[in-house]
Amino acid sequence: MKFVLRNIRLGATIDGLVRQESYELPVEAIREMIINAHCHRNLLDESCIQVAIYDDRLEVTSPGGLYNGLTYEEVMSGHSKIRNKLIANIFSQMGLVEAWGSGIRRILGAATEYGLPVPKVEVFDDMFRVNLFRNVQNNVNDTSFGENFGDGFGESDGENFGNKNVVKELGKEKQRLTDTQLKILECLVEDKYISAKKIADKIGVSGRTVENNIQKLKEIGIVVRHGSPKSGYWEIVE
Repeated sequence: MKFVLRNIRLGATIDGLVRQESYELPVEAIREMIINAHCHRNLLDESCIQVAIYDDRLEVTSPGGLYNGLTYEEVMSGHSKIRNKLIANIFSQMGLVEAWGSGIRRILGAATEYGLPVPKVEVFDDMFRVNLFRNVQNNVNDTSFGENFGDGFGESDGENFGNKNVVKELGKEKQRLTDTQLKILECLVEDKYISAKKIADKIGVSGRTVENNIQKLKEIGIVVRHGSPKSGYWEIVE
């Protein structure tokens, strides 16, 4: 859990005087994916449970296919056959398991509430995998810049976002930009998910200055916001 939360983005919204933080993926779904992997894995298989974070998804894979004749359709409808009864009972006593067979449905429900793509459940002869997709393809414009995202892996997600030449090729618009605005654009080119706070720290100005200049860049059509407050990103319009 700590590994996953450390490597996905953390956003923040302001509700009145209260700052509320939330991760880009539902914590409840992440928790269920990891708990289910431990409850249902095949302990006779020497392979490890694998937790992987990709640009577009969180993937949890456990050794062992479906147990004791259980079918994919039954899994998706909430049925369960417990492979590791001792582990399941201990998890239940610890309060980690609320109801047998509810894990997949809870993952699907949490993703729906977050507005994420439908999670994908994959069943193989020797493994079981759940994919929880990150909302990186949302193209709805968002005018907010109040979400301070964490570092994730410290890199962008690998999608094409241009490079510093974009800043140099702004043509006539560049004539109207201040040094601060040019530095902000360079930061956005390097990392389209970067937060206002990190930009401020990087270029040596206040967070308010960054947000004001971002707003000006949006007004003159150089910067566009894509996606929701929880998973959006910035684009420089050439």
